[in-house]
Amino acid sequence: MEGIQVISRAAALLREVSANPDGLSLGQLAAATGLARSTVQRIVNALESEHLVQAGAGGVRPGWGLRRLAELPGPGIARELRGEMYALFEATHETIDVSTLVNGEVLFMDRFLSDQPVRAVPTLGADYPAYSMSNGKALLSLCTDAEIRALYGNGELQRLTPNTLGSLAALLKQVGDIRQGAIACDLEEHAVGVCAVGLPVGHFRGVKLAISVVLPAARFASRRKEAEKALAECVKRCQRRLDEIAQ
Repeated sequence: MEGIQVISRAAALLREVSANPDGLSLGQLAAATGLARSTVQRIVNALESEHLVQAGAGGVRPGWGLRRLAELPGPGIARELRGEMYALFEATHETIDVSTLVNGEVLFMDRFLSDQPVRAVPTLGADYPAYSMSNGKALLSLCTDAEIRALYGNGELQRLTPNTLGSLAALLKQVGDIRQGAIACDLEEHAVGVCAVGLPVGHFRGVKLAISVVLPAARFASRRKEAEKALAECVKRCQRRLDEIAQ
């Protein structure tokens, strides 16, 4: 019976998270489900390890695993792009992400994890502002400068590593370059030992979309050009696919 109770509690949490995709705090989840905060924390940790939720500064939100399950009965944005994403995975065999932007943070919608012995795998429970990640910078390029200032202010940016951008001016410079066609880069900016390249796909039904290729820093330099080329081709295919759906 204990196992059944755990499943029941996890299901209750998932219902609340699904009903509030903009994020709920642990306290709000505890109040909504009647569970102790410590119990909520344990279950959230377990659900996050299975990618069913994503926890960050904005609270607990639906994870890419839950979003994939939710899309099974019918079409969804991430599901529509899975073919193109898998082609990018096959071309690079690195971790591939499709993501959107929520309250200044990257929200992952779907992912293919690298099948290589040494791979870049996201850290669970970490809070990564969009300006510290390649896909985040790509998503920010779909915002106006005023919208970016509203998210982060005009002062210094919090640094996660020595390489993280430290000022809004530096961020706006990179975002401007991405709008002009440059590829967004994460050079060990959100985590030491991890690099990535990303590009915006655009807006689809009001949702900002970006795709990234994430690599261990040890092989980034040798594989960067290859990853960037495959990424650019993938984004073009994704844009064509979304144009077809919109027609």
